[in-house]
Amino acid sequence: MNARERFFEVLNFNTSVRTLDWEFGYWGGTLNRWYSEGLEKIDGLERQVSYGEGVCGPGLHWPMPSFSEDILKDKDVCAYFDFDEGVALIPYNYWIYPKFEKKIIHEDDHKRELVDIDGIRKIVKKDDSSIPFYLEWPVKNMKEWDGFKEDRLNVNSIKQRFSGVGAEISEKLKSRTYPLGLLGDPVGFFGSLRFLLGEVNLFMFYYDNPKLIKSIAGYLCDFWIQICEELLGVIDVDCVFFWEDMSGKQGSLISPKTFREFMSPYYKRMIGFLEDKGLKHFIVDTDGNVEELIPLFLETGITGMYPFEIQAQNDILEIRSKYPKLQMFGGIDKNELTKDRKAIDAEVIKIDRMLNFGGYIPHADHLVPPNVSWENFAYYRNQVKKSIFNKD
Repeated sequence: MNARERFFEVLNFNTSVRTLDWEFGYWGGTLNRWYSEGLEKIDGLERQVSYGEGVCGPGLHWPMPSFSEDILKDKDVCAYFDFDEGVALIPYNYWIYPKFEKKIIHEDDHKRELVDIDGIRKIVKKDDSSIPFYLEWPVKNMKEWDGFKEDRLNVNSIKQRFSGVGAEISEKLKSRTYPLGLLGDPVGFFGSLRFLLGEVNLFMFYYDNPKLIKSIAGYLCDFWIQICEELLGVIDVDCVFFWEDMSGKQGSLISPKTFREFMSPYYKRMIGFLEDKGLKHFIVDTDGNVEELIPLFLETGITGMYPFEIQAQNDILEIRSKYPKLQMFGGIDKNELTKDRKAIDAEVIKIDRMLNFGGYIPHADHLVPPNVSWENFAYYRNQVKKSIFNKD
């Protein structure tokens, strides 16, 4: 059974088939540390990576041209553990095109201020060890939104948005042995708007300028549907990914009422369109505590979520008991991987119970950080394998 076939069985809750052997991803500093601690550098990375830069594992869809064409995918950890083939995305940009020209405004030894390819003015650390400090966003009012969508989000560029290749890639993908996804970062109706407006402005506009929010969300929904119509005419896909990152440790950043007014109609329209095209699996990536969001997303047609961060008080066993048909990926506390084997065993033991329910792919609850040693990670992954392959 190849990875694509196994992916379908897992998402269909077939507990007689083992789940996928995947890891989510790693900080660049993590891989650099592991190479110094015993991970053999066979393929290495295509370029030098910074300490805090993300590198994809097989459980994190790749490539990500909508977000950045520079994001790398690991090969050496994957080969060492003989992971299953990972999930891929169509190499297509669903977001800003053409991207903005990066402009450095000021820099010193540790940080730089710039206008980035997403049009956001920000201060970033050169080692990417923390999130940027955002200063200004590309859209502030309806007039700027009208200009932005005309210049950067217009349907005239649909055929030009493939990353590095043309539509002929569809022939190559027909014989794939791995799952292929549609959409991905930053497609969603909160996450994308925060990139255009900024979080605080978005929260204010829900009350002060709801017409602008609905104009943006409605346009994006129609824009993405038109792109999907075009792509699905030449490429068959296995699932659809959305991205939000709309929770903190205390829960959702917006109220259920706000979700239902400003997000639900557009999710329902998109998912309804995609269901009519025969698609069945709709998976959203959102960090933080997601319990309040799960029923809201389920109402719209979302079928799965990840990565269930444990430090945000997500309890995957409790969530599974409440939502027995929610597809779930992740939920293994990355912070426990810094401790001794007893702590790792205590964290991994919940995998067996989750696998008994089906619909679950185990991996760390976000990118594995540099304070996890290669010895600890290898022990953790070998323990995970024991749970996974007991199902074979």
